[in-house]
Amino acid sequence: MRFSDVFLQQGRALEWMTSALLLTFALTLALPGDTLAGNPGFAGFVSAGLNEAALALPLSWIALLRMVGLTINGAWRRSPLLRMVGAVLGAGIFAFLAMVFALPWCLGQQPALGIGAGTCAVACIFDLLAAYRTGADAGLSERAR
Repeated sequence: MRFSDVFLQQGRALEWMTSALLLTFALTLALPGDTLAGNPGFAGFVSAGLNEAALALPLSWIALLRMVGLTINGAWRRSPLLRMVGAVLGAGIFAFLAMVFALPWCLGQQPALGIGAGTCAVACIFDLLAAYRTGADAGLSERAR
């Protein structure tokens, strides 16, 4: 078995993981206190004019909708398409988060790149792999009709 097959054949587990990661990020932002202003690792979010409410609500909804799609997966013929849309959305969100985390470093405002940029970039890559995998599942679902 090839190394890439391990990740591509376990796409649903990766989708659950990235959905949970997104939900955890959103819930952390929703907790009392000013998470963004209190941590220099979030300087890119502050400079972009983002606040906890602007991030927490849409991120939590997207994460929860992805989880609903994963839960009904297989019970409805079009569920691979739902998973693919969720994975593409997740990849876009994680790419955005990676860029915002990296922004202060790229602009020379911070001496070191924070862990958020790399973590979100990896989550983006795995959501892209999940989108690829669900695209294959959607093709199989259409051919089985």
